Amino acid sequence: MTYQVLARKWRPQSFDDIIGQDPIVQAMQNSLSKKNIHPAWILSGSRGVGKTTIARIFAMGLSCIKGITPNPCNICDNCISIKQNTFLDVIELDSASKTKVEEIRDIIEIINYTPVKGRYKIYIFDEFHMLSKHSFNALLKILEEPPTHVKFIFATTELEKIPITIISRCLQFHLKLISKKIIYKQLQKILNKEKFKYDVSILDILSNAANGSMRDALSLTDQLISMGSLTIKNVYLMLGLVEKKYLLLLIYSFKMKDNNLIFELINKIASFNVNWDNIISDILMLLHNILKVKILKDINTKYSLQYFNSNNDEKFYKKILNKFTIKEINFLYKVFNIGRKNLYLAPNSKTGFEIIILEVIIYFN
Repeated sequence: MTYQVLARKWRPQSFDDIIGQDPIVQAMQNSLSKKNIHPAWILSGSRGVGKTTIARIFAMGLSCIKGITPNPCNICDNCISIKQNTFLDVIELDSASKTKVEEIRDIIEIINYTPVKGRYKIYIFDEFHMLSKHSFNALLKILEEPPTHVKFIFATTELEKIPITIISRCLQFHLKLISKKIIYKQLQKILNKEKFKYDVSILDILSNAANGSMRDALSLTDQLISMGSLTIKNVYLMLGLVEKKYLLLLIYSFKMKDNNLIFELINKIASFNVNWDNIISDILMLLHNILKVKILKDINTKYSLQYFNSNNDEKFYKKILNKFTIKEINFLYKVFNIGRKNLYLAPNSKTGFEIIILEVIIYFN
């Protein structure tokens, strides 16, 4: 049997399946319940947060055989055709490949024709911001007086590139990044349903690496599955990371002024064939966490506990908390943050990382 990637297999099939976007889901369901459907909608937000998925479910709600509904049946011919992208009255367009004004005019010429099978002719524009200026102008005319049987849903990752004249004629909703906690729970649910054996600690790493995108989280999980086992070792290898113990020991060594140990650790970290940008990002998250705990003066808070993978990690974590001042941790954060921005200027990433370390050594010596 052909393996189906998790992002497609677990793509939401109804509004109830959408995670992390409650205000948008509620607005669309209310609109469908009251049958008060605005002719044009803009869904903006980062990649992988559900823009196109919500647009398709909304189209199903408008086209379901049982009537306009916030809960499409998912089993009628119309719903199934929309899910399979074969429904004639739901037209999905990739704006990146439809940038020419002539192509938009072709759409406008046939827009007055009534739907073939559904109640509405629904146009879903993906990456809407990619249209040309002339294409926007051509589309503006139809948005001013749209036919009653036509609905538009525009999805974009860059709202600022869309003319205000277009935005003002649409209902605009911004999809926020999905929280790490929600992604964590969804990954846990999916892996349990799929009956995969996995180290629980990988969930925290994957949900953090997803940067608010559920699709990215599932793509990373698929990548990890392809490596044979869902273990901490493999997730670090996949992301170019190392165990926290090396980073904690590296930070602790600054205060101890053990320069030989510092560079031994750097060489050890390099032996894992790491991504140095990811290493700096991980150090920044640790420093942020340490600074937060020091300011709150509570080592037992949730901010500290999420980083411990072993008792040794916790011991070094507490040593850092006791040995370093707030001023020193703040300095380290600033140096690594600036160093990360300038990493591409170095002859290579490892050299760029060592420049950051040398600056830290100078400060503590």
